[in-house]
Amino acid sequence: MDLYRIIPLLLISASACASDKSTVAFSIDNDGIFGVDQDYTNGLFISYTSGGIAPWPMFKPLSLSFWGAASLDKVEFTLGHKMWTPSDIDSKLPVANDRPYAGFFHGELNYISLHPEQAQRFNLTIGMTGENSYADQAQNIVHGITGSTTPNGWRYQVDEGVVGSVGYLSHFNIGRINRIAGTELELSNVSEVNFGNFRSDISTGIMLRWGVDLGGNFGAANIDTENPFRAGMIGSSSTGWFVYGGIEARYRFNDVTLEGDRPALVNPQAYEVTLDNTQATAVAGFAWYNEVVGATLSATVKTPDYKESPTDIYGTGGLALYAFF
Repeated sequence: MDLYRIIPLLLISASACASDKSTVAFSIDNDGIFGVDQDYTNGLFISYTSGGIAPWPMFKPLSLSFWGAASLDKVEFTLGHKMWTPSDIDSKLPVANDRPYAGFFHGELNYISLHPEQAQRFNLTIGMTGENSYADQAQNIVHGITGSTTPNGWRYQVDEGVVGSVGYLSHFNIGRINRIAGTELELSNVSEVNFGNFRSDISTGIMLRWGVDLGGNFGAANIDTENPFRAGMIGSSSTGWFVYGGIEARYRFNDVTLEGDRPALVNPQAYEVTLDNTQATAVAGFAWYNEVVGATLSATVKTPDYKESPTDIYGTGGLALYAFF
């Protein structure tokens, strides 16, 4: 093989294998940007992602390097809190044909494997619903500070106790071309599958990004209303920026935040809602980072999760702040 062909391959492999810094990130989602307080209304996430690691023997099959690609592997720990409410939080009684109150306080363990042409994440999530999710206390505190409407229906929240899921997320580069002033344009496929008593679903979509060093931050932006940017999936890149947009289709088999037990209800059947198995999500955002810190702004919209929904479209805004060390 000619030298001019070997050198680019060596550069790609070196970039993929480079050890990167650890990452600490704080993210928040909220629908207040759209002037509402309904459905998925708030999410808070704190995460720590390690620098590059050598794949542990039992986890080697989870690494892209096991399948022949030079990869940068990381382990991520995330502590998260999510809450869902009906559209009428002022009502002291359950609202028929509207989403139930639900909270989810959870931890995640993620194994991440990165390459400029593919990025993947294996996920284990375990958490608590009901009173032990502390969602009612959290929302009351925030609404008390902001002077917002007091939520009066948390007594009837979903309470299934411990729930969890396992999942796999993959980003696959379809094409990346150079543009003016050193920027790149990229089209990729984003696919995900989850299984568990929290949620089970399968989804696939298309993401378009424009910016710099897209191979080094491939996989960080996701098509999701809940924590749509994962700073820990920034790979062998010391500085970069990009704008992105994506849309995906999803088939959801079960969702405890809709279908879970509400023990405080006298007649649960009177307030049941029907899971809409076919769903869609769209996201748009802007990300920037240097060797020390970074920030991402995003906006998401989605179709309803349940058939009785009083609204055709739901939206949230997101902010992620992160640091490397």
